[in-house]
Amino acid sequence: MNLFKELMSAEKIKAYYEADTNRPPYIGEMFFPKRKQLGLDFKMVKGKQGLPVALVASGFDADVLYRDRISLTLINGELPFFKEAYKIGEQLRQDILRVGSEYRAELMRNVFDDTNKLINGAEVSVERMRMQLLSTGTISVVENGVNKQYNYGYNAATQSKTLTTLWNAEGADPIKDILAEMRAFKKATKTSAKYMLANSAIMDILLTNAKIVEHFNKLPVPQYTTEQNVTAYIESVTGLKLFLNDKQYVAARDNTATAVDFYPDDKFTLIGDLDLGETLYGTTPEEADLMNKSSAADSVAIVNTGVAITTWSEVDPVCTSVKASEVVAPTCPNIDKIRIIKYK
Repeated sequence: MNLFKELMSAEKIKAYYEADTNRPPYIGEMFFPKRKQLGLDFKMVKGKQGLPVALVASGFDADVLYRDRISLTLINGELPFFKEAYKIGEQLRQDILRVGSEYRAELMRNVFDDTNKLINGAEVSVERMRMQLLSTGTISVVENGVNKQYNYGYNAATQSKTLTTLWNAEGADPIKDILAEMRAFKKATKTSAKYMLANSAIMDILLTNAKIVEHFNKLPVPQYTTEQNVTAYIESVTGLKLFLNDKQYVAARDNTATAVDFYPDDKFTLIGDLDLGETLYGTTPEEADLMNKSSAADSVAIVNTGVAITTWSEVDPVCTSVKASEVVAPTCPNIDKIRIIKYK
């Protein structure tokens, strides 16, 4: 193998990426752990769960009565496909090949840092879908000529709520509203909400809310309405575990680099279970070729469960390309266990 192909192998790119163990996971992975499958099919069975039903009484020697099975809905489609690449041109290739090994390492580190951005971008696309699902109940992938809508069976009429008195209005009582929405959640699902997901914009309102400030002022030892105190207050009164997702991203192909919140700043989501579904990775075309030993690429490797890293060379102009691709979407058979509330 020539030197540059060896330096730029997908396995080396994978090893460089995985050597960074300080990369914090996205919140969405907690609710949708990663799983790999073969193929592109997206299938999810959604069942309507309710209260347990008692067995019917029976006399001895009587024929058994058969119970109707729970109503199931099969939701299927095709997993969305994402891919993007970097090109390493003739000049950079020559710079890497002609310098001594002590300088080559620094140049390769810069190249690998660029390829890491592709892998990180693959993770962004996944988290964007997970947070879109948790903040709207649906997923929409509309970019680069792709227009895919994923319907998970979320009932906006019964699972979404816009508060009558928004929290930035005078007289708002956030704690009372949260408790009321928890009761509505329990009435609909027959289970209790355990988690509350939002971003830190919610704190900007809670820290100055008159009702909450009054509570801390009336304590035997008055306290400041710090984020730590308010979080502890909410969790102690409601029993909810509060998660704030403050991470941001830049939309694909946005040359203005405008920051976008993964989770919007005007809602919060009540969640009844960590086990909402999975982040389902399918088989990319690159991985399929690799498995079939028919790949014309220089090298292919898989990172992060299902992200394919592919390198290939071109003759004129002489260049090497590095591509990250993925076939992925979250499943959510327990979509009934979320409730989305607009608070401002």
